[in-house]
Amino acid sequence: MSRRPPGSFRTPRPPSGAVPRRRRPLSLLLIVLSLLFTGACVSQPSDDINAPLPRKSRADALAWAKQYTSTMAHYAEVAIADGPGPFTDFEACVGKHDEVAEDGRFSLTYTVYAHLPREQHIAAVRKLRAALKDHGVDVSDYTEETDAHKVTLYGKHTAEKFLVIADTVKPPNTLRLSVSTSCFLPPDAKQQQF
Repeated sequence: MSRRPPGSFRTPRPPSGAVPRRRRPLSLLLIVLSLLFTGACVSQPSDDINAPLPRKSRADALAWAKQYTSTMAHYAEVAIADGPGPFTDFEACVGKHDEVAEDGRFSLTYTVYAHLPREQHIAAVRKLRAALKDHGVDVSDYTEETDAHKVTLYGKHTAEKFLVIADTVKPPNTLRLSVSTSCFLPPDAKQQQF
């Protein structure tokens, strides 16, 4: 059963201290980058309601989301906390005209949290924002509230059609890192036509 984190959303819409940077072997970094570039989604025409959907199992989508949020944490130079979460939310896809298929298609929102003093949130998300831009993510909304030490980042990978969020949330000193996939069809399912 999936659980949704407090203050979460169905689909992102535009809408205890710092951890020192760890040195990782170059080979691990290359593997992570290859996952980022190839593991998420495949773009598809948006005008054809019956265009073939990208195929991925729920297990593969979840493995990709875990890796991507881990990479987000790496670039922000924060450690993913043991709680709250992580939260996994699989949902049925809803089409442009509110159509709901019965062929098993799904989207996934995966959310993790990092604990660090609020005074460090803006610096951490600035680092993440720079890395995301370098890897094809269009940061559509970015807000810093310097007096409150709060930050909000929304982004979309335009080619692979996934969404990311990094923002200051409650409880105090908590930074949320979240990724949402586009719609996937399980590998063995026959795509329903509308």
